[in-house]
Amino acid sequence: MYMKEKTISIMLVCGLTFSTVSPVFAEEMTSQQDTQQQLVLGNHGIEAKQNVQITQGRHVTPTDFVQIYSQKYKPQLTFKDGVVASTETVGTFETTIVAEYNDGTTEEFTVSYTILADPSITPDPDPVTPTDPEEGQEPVTPVDPEPETPVTPDPEPTNPEPETPVTPEQPVDPDPVTPVDPVKPVDPVKPDPKPEVTVLATAKTNVTVELNDSALLPSQFVSRNARNVKLSFNTQPITNTLGTHSVQILASKGSTTQTITVNYTVVDTTKPFIQPQEDIFYVWPNDEWTAEELVTATDNSGFVKVYFQNGQTLLDTTTPGAHSTVIVAEDANGNISTIDFQYQVISVAGMMLYSSPTVNFDKSTDTDIYGGTEPDTTLFVITEDSEELLAETRVDYSGAYHAVLSRPLQPGETAYLIAVDDNGGVSDVTHYTYGSKQVPEVKAESIVKSATDSQTTAAATPNNDPSNEVVATKVDKDLPKTGDSSSKGLTVIGLLLSATALLYLRKRS
Repeated sequence: MYMKEKTISIMLVCGLTFSTVSPVFAEEMTSQQDTQQQLVLGNHGIEAKQNVQITQGRHVTPTDFVQIYSQKYKPQLTFKDGVVASTETVGTFETTIVAEYNDGTTEEFTVSYTILADPSITPDPDPVTPTDPEEGQEPVTPVDPEPETPVTPDPEPTNPEPETPVTPEQPVDPDPVTPVDPVKPVDPVKPDPKPEVTVLATAKTNVTVELNDSALLPSQFVSRNARNVKLSFNTQPITNTLGTHSVQILASKGSTTQTITVNYTVVDTTKPFIQPQEDIFYVWPNDEWTAEELVTATDNSGFVKVYFQNGQTLLDTTTPGAHSTVIVAEDANGNISTIDFQYQVISVAGMMLYSSPTVNFDKSTDTDIYGGTEPDTTLFVITEDSEELLAETRVDYSGAYHAVLSRPLQPGETAYLIAVDDNGGVSDVTHYTYGSKQVPEVKAESIVKSATDSQTTAAATPNNDPSNEVVATKVDKDLPKTGDSSSKGLTVIGLLLSATALLYLRKRS
């Protein structure tokens, strides 16, 4: 009993030990097998099949030539260069399979395969064994005599020359001839010169140009039909004569040049240019001025007629004050321009005179005169002898002025200073002699005279009155016109007429 129990215990211990060791042994065996298989299959689990046999004519795929043992790398199989293994001919051949893996690598397998004959396609031996029918040629012999009889009629029908219809087939000859004719239309060669004949530019229609227009361009006469086409005048257009004319335009691109003749018409639709000679024109009462003397007018035709729109021959200067009139400029072809001409008729009667300008002798030199006068006026410096305008300067809002002379004054040379406002009002005259610090007083009654030496009365403040109030001067008779040789003396009015004529009151020859 004891021995039996001991035997059982030993068996249990051995069984437990074997059960514990066997999994380890199994794993080692499996690992060894996997390693061996991996050595055979490489790293991707694919190998070429051996002894591949395929029936003739059967459709094949890459999997017919390689064996996939693992899908770990998801191989994609294709025939190399797309050349599918041929199965049409019996024999042994080779094909190459390309495997592309998901790790980006590829592998090629060259496989040898054998094409086996398809029994359904091998009736070749049957015709090869026509030895049997040769043995049966004996029945063929009796057949021969039978056809020999009809052989005689065969040559007879041959006589009718059924082949003669071949002659009608001769018309086949014209057929090839016909295509020869269309071949002649090798005229398509003509398209080659056509590009050369491509019109580079096209003449415009209804072209008009202005009379005497000297800034014409070729593009005004033609339109370009291609890019980079250069245009130039082959003949110069005529613009000095109204009517229809023609001009030749040269169009060129590369070595190709073309001449285009264009008809055009010279017209005159340009209005004359007209502008006043002064923004505000000052005139004396009853002065005579024609329209041509008051404006500047030009026209492309070279001729322009200037006149007053109201039909008057002379400017209306009968009434003192501000006035306006319309002056018309008309060319030879009826084109008209107008201008609203502004002018001021100066009132002689009751003219107000400002105090004479003062001079700062300490600052003044032979080229610069400093002093004061009526604010917001224009100061003129004029020589005594030649009535030469030496300076014209604007007086500021405080009444101060600085006159820069166009030339130096000579010692002892006298200049007159007079201020004029924007409405034609003038000041008394200051006599400034360079090198002297005295300015002689000038009384109104002593400086206002007429051409006929008529007596003029003036109300003036006393010489010793420091206020230098504005005085009113009245003239009994009309003053002489600008430029009259009978004008005498340098008076306030006379000076305004003769010395400042260049700017406010026009001198007339």
